[in-house]
Amino acid sequence: MKKLMLLAAMTAFPALLGTGCVSTGQYDAMVKHNETLNSEKTALMAENERLEDSVAKLRGDNERLRNALASAEAKPAEKVNEDEIYSKLRAMWEKESGGDFDVIRRGGAMGVRIDDRNVLFKSGSWELTDKTKETLTKVAALLEKKMDAMTFVRVDGHTDSDPVLKAKAQGILDNIHLSTMRAMAVRTFLISKGLPADRVYVSGYGEHWPISSNTTSVGKSKNRRVEIFIGTADGLSIGDTPAVSKDSGKGNEQASKSGKGKETVSKK
Repeated sequence: MKKLMLLAAMTAFPALLGTGCVSTGQYDAMVKHNETLNSEKTALMAENERLEDSVAKLRGDNERLRNALASAEAKPAEKVNEDEIYSKLRAMWEKESGGDFDVIRRGGAMGVRIDDRNVLFKSGSWELTDKTKETLTKVAALLEKKMDAMTFVRVDGHTDSDPVLKAKAQGILDNIHLSTMRAMAVRTFLISKGLPADRVYVSGYGEHWPISSNTTSVGKSKNRRVEIFIGTADGLSIGDTPAVSKDSGKGNEQASKSGKGKETVSKK
């Protein structure tokens, strides 16, 4: 409609000039109006050109997405190589001189266990120590290389059986709450190192899944731990509880309490 009005105005303008009946004021007004219409025409033509370019780009993007989708659908899904991940974790573990973590494999998932023997968190809090950050940085580097569309990471927090005291002043209700907050702190750190936020989740078990006796300080330090697993959604489902050793968790392979499978623990 605007284009028709523009054409009509431009056609009428010389006709009016030809009649000789236009006053100076009318003439100036029509000249100004004609200039405005010309400016609008130029702007519309530029906008039309921009829109045409956008349409062409969108069509190109759409075609690329169609091709990518077709390629993804045609390519068979890659199987997660759990043995390879476990071997990589073990190799990294074997290089650690300080025994910072144990490598564990439970059901269809594998990962690392970091306990409190080297002080995992600052006392009565969920703040990571510098030593723990060093260890988690190494773990994150390996996990990031192995993350794909099929894998997830689960961070499990555990405590000993001592009741919450210091942490209550910070709003912590019980050991389940504390273990969850500690797992969240580890998750946040792993994500800061490049792991995808939508594929890392947490669980908090409090004192309910011990791996050692809570009657000694050494046993308690082992129970205060974080376990980081990588695997598929099925592999990370909670099907087995951790192995519980009668002699403070020693041994390379221990049957899980539930009897549904075995947990392999590679220990320093």
